[in-house]
Amino acid sequence: MGKPQPSLFESTENVMHKPLAERMRPVCLQDLVGQAHLVSKESAFLRWIEQGGTGNVLLYGPPGCGKTSLAQLMAHQLHRNLIAVNAVLSNLGELRECLRQAEQSQGNSLLFIDEIHRFNRSQQDALLPFCETGRVQLIGATTRHPAFYLIPPLLSRSYLFELKALESQDIIKVLKNALKDSKNGLGALNIEAEEEAITYVANATQGDLRRALNLLEYLCLGLPIGSCLQSSWVQKELKQWKNAYNARESDHYDCISAFIKSVRGSDPDAALYWLARMLKGGEDPLYVARRLMILASEDVGLADSRGLNLASSAYLACEKIGMPECAIPLSHVTLFLTLAPKSNSAYMAWNAACDFVANGHLQAVPDYLRAKALNTSEPYLYSHDFEANVSGQKYWNEDQQFYHPKPVGAEQNFLPLYTYRRQLKEK
Repeated sequence: MGKPQPSLFESTENVMHKPLAERMRPVCLQDLVGQAHLVSKESAFLRWIEQGGTGNVLLYGPPGCGKTSLAQLMAHQLHRNLIAVNAVLSNLGELRECLRQAEQSQGNSLLFIDEIHRFNRSQQDALLPFCETGRVQLIGATTRHPAFYLIPPLLSRSYLFELKALESQDIIKVLKNALKDSKNGLGALNIEAEEEAITYVANATQGDLRRALNLLEYLCLGLPIGSCLQSSWVQKELKQWKNAYNARESDHYDCISAFIKSVRGSDPDAALYWLARMLKGGEDPLYVARRLMILASEDVGLADSRGLNLASSAYLACEKIGMPECAIPLSHVTLFLTLAPKSNSAYMAWNAACDFVANGHLQAVPDYLRAKALNTSEPYLYSHDFEANVSGQKYWNEDQQFYHPKPVGAEQNFLPLYTYRRQLKEK
């Protein structure tokens, strides 16, 4: 570990023992598919590489989107060796040795750390002195959101570039090339493929090009030379594949975020899609139910207060019956909250009150409002003795308005009485 890895572009006598995804790596930046925002002629990233590419880089994106390939291409473009470390296998001693080697190369090496989010805080701290002074140029790759997994000092010393999950058409293009490529691909097998079969493989791997290529290789090696890859056979072979979803990592955060925003945005089909992605991927239904309870008050709120009761009932149903049946009440409450009128007035009022207190506006409770009022010159006025239950007595010493009603859904029914009571209080 720590020794410079062979260049991606070195010729070898035998490459066919490597997985197809490894053999089909791009050989220049322009061959990297699906990342036009980084490698197009107009991109700032490409201009930065052409100007020498100094500084530390963090590459962030889902599996199989091209992070390792991009790191290798950067080293090639900058004419530097790539010292590769996998954070899953490395320890602090080995990391220090790699840092020493990279430093001794006097700028002729890049230290590439794959899965950098697997490093603990001590290992990440060890990178800081080298990264800050430029003694070592770092390229880190991670499938996890850097803000959740990397320490702030490392983030502040690095440029962050996000790679996107590949679209199906990008994956289809690479798969077709792999079928025809006789040198590095599967061309020697002389296999034709139905368009629908290639599309099915691309869609089944959900933006992961590495997974798609290795799956194509598995399927083609299971066929006689010169045969046809048929869509019906591919679907039969892949019917047991599970939804690609990691309930403990970034999918957990990203999918629930997309789900909540779809409900908030009143898109029932998108909301149901993200709900299905999570539950079919093994997400805890109680977690989804808890988020629906929050959403019912935060985004629907007073516009339809039935939403909170329904969300609470869905949580109870998840506790009582479990999966897969509890998906039905979760779907029920998801559609109700998606279709309901929206008001965030309760949420905004709470935030405003919290900010007011946090900014130091503290006051004593008026004597006539205390649980045991002593020697008060002003008695407490019982609200039910006055018109519209408004006595005009002050309940605090400020004149701030936190709650601003919205004229939507059921909340609009509160507005006339709310306005009338404020007028009475002012009198």
